[in-house]
Amino acid sequence: MARLDARVRIELSAYVYHQRGETEEKTTVRELSISGLLLDGEIKNPPDTLLTRMTLPDGNEVELIGDVVRSSNSHVAIQFYFPERSIAIKIWEAIKDKVHYVKVCPYCNHENTQPLLESCENCHRYVNFKDKNYLDKHISETFLQRVSRRVDRIKPAHLQRVLNLIDRELLSGTGISMDEHFVGTSKAMLEVFSLVRKIAPTENSVLILGESGTGKDLTARALHEKSQRKRGPFIVINCTAIPDGLLEAELFGYEKGAFTGAYMSKRGKFEVAHGGTVFLDEIAELPPPLQAKLLRVIEDKTVERLGSNNGKKVDVRILAATNKDLAKEVEEGRFRVDLYHRINTFPITLPPLRDRGKDKEVIAEYYLKKFCFQEGVSKRFSKDTVKSINSYSWPGNVRELINKVRRAIVVSKGNLVTSADLSLEILEKTKTYSLREARCTAESQHLIEVLKMTSYNISKAAKLLGVSRPTMYVLLRKHGINLYES
Repeated sequence: MARLDARVRIELSAYVYHQRGETEEKTTVRELSISGLLLDGEIKNPPDTLLTRMTLPDGNEVELIGDVVRSSNSHVAIQFYFPERSIAIKIWEAIKDKVHYVKVCPYCNHENTQPLLESCENCHRYVNFKDKNYLDKHISETFLQRVSRRVDRIKPAHLQRVLNLIDRELLSGTGISMDEHFVGTSKAMLEVFSLVRKIAPTENSVLILGESGTGKDLTARALHEKSQRKRGPFIVINCTAIPDGLLEAELFGYEKGAFTGAYMSKRGKFEVAHGGTVFLDEIAELPPPLQAKLLRVIEDKTVERLGSNNGKKVDVRILAATNKDLAKEVEEGRFRVDLYHRINTFPITLPPLRDRGKDKEVIAEYYLKKFCFQEGVSKRFSKDTVKSINSYSWPGNVRELINKVRRAIVVSKGNLVTSADLSLEILEKTKTYSLREARCTAESQHLIEVLKMTSYNISKAAKLLGVSRPTMYVLLRKHGINLYES
C-alpha cells in the first residue's frame, strides 16, 4: 500500500509531552511528513497519544498531537491528527526540498519507466513536487483515504457534525449561510447581534424578551454556540409545555420512592445540562415554589432532587426568555423580585418584525433561497410580492414569515411567488362586510389574541374565554387556525 505522504530524513530538536501528568522529554525527529514523524530513541512508558513540539529549520515552532503507532528501543513512530492548514504548510516548506523525484516514487517505491512523470505509473499519486500548488492538490487527492482511516473510530454523531461542517463550507460558496441566528440589517437587530457576540463568551445569565415568533429560541442557541460551553449540552425547558405537577421532577429530578410511580432515580434537566446551558423558555409561567428552587440553583449552583435531603453541585449557565413584561409581573407579585434581578443581568430585547423595516424583505429572501435550495427548485418573489411583504404587519413575526414562505414554495406555480401564494392579499379599504362576516372576523381576531397571550396554551385560553377545551377545538377549526403555523 502506498504511503499517504512523502517522508524525508531530517534532524530536528523536539520535546514530547505525556498528557498524563504533562511529563516532558527531549528527543530528536529523524523522519518527517505532513501526517507523521519518527522520533529517535525510546520514550518511557509512552501513552496512546503524545503532544510533540519541534522547531523547524526556518525557526518556526509547531505543536502536533498524534497517536503512537509503533514503539521500540530505538524509535517511536507517531501518526498526527491532521494538522491545521497553516501548520501543514510550514511542515511542507521544511521538507519539500528534500523530496526528490528520480524515477522512484516516494509514495510506493515503484521505479517508473519514464522520467519526470506528473503521476506515478503504479500508485497514480501526483508527483510534480515543483508545482507551487502541490500540497493542496495532494491533500485533495488523498482526502477520502484520510477519512476512511478514521471512520471506524468516529461516532455517528461526530460523522453528522463533519458532514454539517462540509455542507456549511459548500453553502458559503453559493452565498447561503446555515447560521440562521443572524439574519437582518436593521439598526435594532444589528444592536442585538452585537450584544450576542459580546455576552456569549461570558458566564452571565441572560434574559431574552420579545413577542412570540421574534426568535428568542434562536438567540438563546446563538448565545450557547458562541460561548465557552458550546461543546456541552444545550437543554431547552418550555415552562408552559410541562404540567405544573411534573415540572419540578423534570427540572430537578427525583429519587427512587419519592412519589408513587418513582420506581428508580432520575436526573433532572439541570443535572443533564452539567457543563452546558439551560434555556428556560416562557420563564414567567414558572410557579412561585419553583422560582425559589431556581434561585438556589443560580446562587449556589446546587440542585436537590425530590425525595432527597442532599444537594448536588451543577455547573450550568442560565438563559431565560418570556413574551411578558417581567417587571410588571414582579410588581403584581407573580414573579419573585430576587429571581428577576438574578436572571436580568444582561437583558436582550428582540424587536417585532413590523419594526424592523427592510428586514422583512431580507429575511423573506433568505428563507426563500434556503428552502428552494432544500427542495431543489428555483423561485423568486414578484415586485408586488416584495411590496406586500414590506407593507404587511406580520403579527406572528419571523415564525409567521418562515411558515408562509415555506408554504408559498409548495403552492406557487412556475418560478414566480405571488402575494396570493404567501396569503398576503391586501383587502380593499372600501370593501364592506355583512354583520355576520364582521362578527366572525372579530371573533377570529380575539381568539388569536387570547392564544398569543397564553402562549398558545389551549387550557389557559379556554379558561380566559369561558369555554371548554372541546369548544376551543371547534372554534379553531371554524376559523382555520393552525397552532403549528401560529
